[in-house]
Amino acid sequence: MQLKDIQPSIQQIAVAIGSVLRIDVEIADSELFRIAGTGLAKHEIWKEMRNEDYVYHQCIVTGKPVIIERPGFHELCAPCAHHRNCKEFGEICCPILSDGKVLGVIGLIAFDEKQRDRLFTDVEAKLDFLSKMAGLIATKLKEAELQEKQLVQERKLSALIGYIDNGVILINHDGDCGFMNPAARSLLRQEREGKPSRDLLEQLVEPFRSVGRRERTKEPDSKLIPVKIGDRFIHLFVTYHPSRPDGIVKDAVLMIADPEHMTDVAIRFTEENYRGFEGVIGNHPIMQSLKNMLRKVAGSRSPVLIRGENGTGKELIAQSIHRSGERKNGPYVALNCSALPEAPLHALLFGSDGRPGRLAEAEGGTLFLDDIAYLPMRIQVELLRVLENKGVWREGGRELQPVDVRIIAATDQDMEERVRSGQFRQQLYYKLSVIPVDVPPLRERKSDILLLAEHFLQLLGQSNRREVRRIGEDAKAILLAYHWPGNISELSNVMEYAVNFTSGRTIGKEHLPDYLRTIETAHDALQNNDAVLNLRTLERQAIHRALQETTASGQPKEKAAEMLGIGRATLFRKMRQYDMQE
Repeated sequence: MQLKDIQPSIQQIAVAIGSVLRIDVEIADSELFRIAGTGLAKHEIWKEMRNEDYVYHQCIVTGKPVIIERPGFHELCAPCAHHRNCKEFGEICCPILSDGKVLGVIGLIAFDEKQRDRLFTDVEAKLDFLSKMAGLIATKLKEAELQEKQLVQERKLSALIGYIDNGVILINHDGDCGFMNPAARSLLRQEREGKPSRDLLEQLVEPFRSVGRRERTKEPDSKLIPVKIGDRFIHLFVTYHPSRPDGIVKDAVLMIADPEHMTDVAIRFTEENYRGFEGVIGNHPIMQSLKNMLRKVAGSRSPVLIRGENGTGKELIAQSIHRSGERKNGPYVALNCSALPEAPLHALLFGSDGRPGRLAEAEGGTLFLDDIAYLPMRIQVELLRVLENKGVWREGGRELQPVDVRIIAATDQDMEERVRSGQFRQQLYYKLSVIPVDVPPLRERKSDILLLAEHFLQLLGQSNRREVRRIGEDAKAILLAYHWPGNISELSNVMEYAVNFTSGRTIGKEHLPDYLRTIETAHDALQNNDAVLNLRTLERQAIHRALQETTASGQPKEKAAEMLGIGRATLFRKMRQYDMQE
């Protein structure tokens, strides 16, 4: 479990910190993904900070607080695009630690002189306060992990009780039926309140009593038995569990099943296993085409490169490929290539000090390398050698140890550009991208948004013990109007937020996060301005608003095209059509 999994709680803590200190607050996880914020940072929630906040990176790497009195001029700010031109007036950040591991960072940011004065007044007290708040977040995460484990156990028990469709009969020491479940009543054609006759029970038990005491084993015995019910015979598959293997005591448990039903289940299981990828949810033609491709990919041994934006479900696809292929009984091992500096990443991948690395742990299975674009150059060279030689050199390069691992890599970067710029080795890119798989962003398959939202509603409603049944029309309109920069991961978090903040059975607009409630849908636009009934006018207003937002935040026009769900060339053509300044 990660910090983003308890985002609503963390956002509440961020608001509390901001209210007490009267300074803007933002909280990021260990991968520099902003998950909470107040003030100006509130509008940047669910956005990455990997290429912009080197101060937070230092805090995460060292596990120690960092104080920046002159943002933009400190040595840590040198690689930043806003070097010597930073809008911040001061910054203090504190790591979020749990059992020695850095989970994320809390940052206090001053955006004017008044906030700066408050920020640097009694710094020690503020650091102490931040440390306590960081401890509170770590405790919240542990509580959530414990609750999740308890819920998993409860779900397992619930599934065991609720999905036993085989008949169960308990026979007491007198040889009578002490209990039978509904499935057993159905199979034996018994009345709701009645019990099977002694004759019927004898038909079920007698074939097992004929087995000699010396032939008995500790394992339960199973037989296909003809049973006469009324004036006709039926065949039942019966498993006999005596209380003692010598059979002297009559107490026993009988499990009975319909052989035809067992055959149907086996056939369905085989068909489901063949189809696979049912966990990759989506009915859009793009997703249907993707799943058809994945079914073919699963049976191959070639490396796969999954390309797509953050939150599109790249790891879910990697897991589905593994589960549906010939290596499904082997290990599935995942490693994020951007999470660690070069030395520990090298040790984690290849092993060190006699300890096996992820590559060795994945023997006979699949190794998933996430964020492959950020793999350091030295490790790229060694990984290329592994792929070329299908093995690892041991004992000073004198012996090649064969490696039987299928590699599935994933990236959200333009790999061709990284190859051109010399940041990624061309040969390794070719080796990893034998089978390229492109995962579309959620905004390109909008017909799947409500399907996914309903899916998350069911899962999260059960896990959070909420009787939430449906999504209201006003909330649906917002979900469809939003551009989802965080893709499926963001949608999942939004639905979890909504499930936690609704007290009824319907999720409405008021239950969505603040940043979504302000979105104006096409229906809202018509309601607010009855004169706007022309599609060209609505389109022009949408483009104008997108350009305003990107200009205000200093983002390029490509971002406006992304928000609108159109291509860059289409945006510029529309701007010329509506006489908008390029």
